[in-house]
Amino acid sequence: MAKIDQLPSDSVLQTYVGAKDFMDSFGVDIGQRQDLQQCDMRELAEQFGNIELGWAIWLLKLRNILMSPLKLKTTDDLAAEQVTKPATEKRVGDRVAFFRIFEILDDEIILGEDDWHQDFRVSLYRTKGKNARVIMTTVCKRHNAFGHAYLAAILPFHKMIVCATLDDGAKKRFRPAA
Repeated sequence: MAKIDQLPSDSVLQTYVGAKDFMDSFGVDIGQRQDLQQCDMRELAEQFGNIELGWAIWLLKLRNILMSPLKLKTTDDLAAEQVTKPATEKRVGDRVAFFRIFEILDDEIILGEDDWHQDFRVSLYRTKGKNARVIMTTVCKRHNAFGHAYLAAILPFHKMIVCATLDDGAKKRFRPAA
């Protein structure tokens, strides 16, 4: 079960986060999942980044409807930019679900998006061994009052989605790149 965690000290996201930025971290145990401990980080991002929970998809659709008049990027807009290719062929600039890839390392991948109200980054960081974990950390750089209000409004849903997505990713069958 996903629970509150912290951004690892050697995460590349440490250089992105500023003193006034929002940040939260949640982690889930993958100690019994050698497949998730050994796969490519782009595959791990597909495993944990593709939301397959009906209620979460519904919330994202509602967000799109409410926010599109305000000229916020919608998940549909971002997903339309996705190029279909195996996860292991994706590079910086490509997308995992609707998240742009910013950096790919052996045990961490940085995803995110920039918009007029806020920029955000998500780190998926993997540890290995008996106590292996996947730690998902979100950092938001708010640019204006709307960015602050937007984050305050979505925060309870963000936390629910992150925890449920981590739990789902740790449980579901791994689908390696073809």
